[in-house]
Amino acid sequence: MRIEPSRPGSNAATLFSPTGRLWLAAAAVFYLTMLVVGNLPGKAQALNQEFGDKVMHLSAYACLGAAIHLAFSRHKAVITLAGIAVLGGLDEVIQSFFPYRSSDLADLLTDLTAAVLAIAVLSLATSLAKARVRKDAGDSNRSLPPFDTRS
Repeated sequence: MRIEPSRPGSNAATLFSPTGRLWLAAAAVFYLTMLVVGNLPGKAQALNQEFGDKVMHLSAYACLGAAIHLAFSRHKAVITLAGIAVLGGLDEVIQSFFPYRSSDLADLLTDLTAAVLAIAVLSLATSLAKARVRKDAGDSNRSLPPFDTRS
């Protein structure tokens, strides 16, 4: 009996989208940048005063959630929500160690809301793009003249 080696494209290998590893790397770099810039003395307070704490969390975690969502081809919403819950929770724990920062459950809930919004927007965009492709494929088939058997 011959054992077949696993091939790329098997179920285990298709968890990531074709560009998934790049999106995941971008998400990691973005998250680390958020942690560093957000915990610099004076920088976090200045950003929060200029834009608002919740707006900063909403925009940052929507971008992070979008990058995570785009990295995967299956179970995207669950992985994105779980990832944002873990990363947002870690961010809040890290903030609690700095005297000029504070940990806040409302920030974590804002992070999760941002992830839900990112998932919704990307899912809607994907559905509209797929519908457009189906419509274009259907229109191209109808635009051909019918085959005439009379000669």
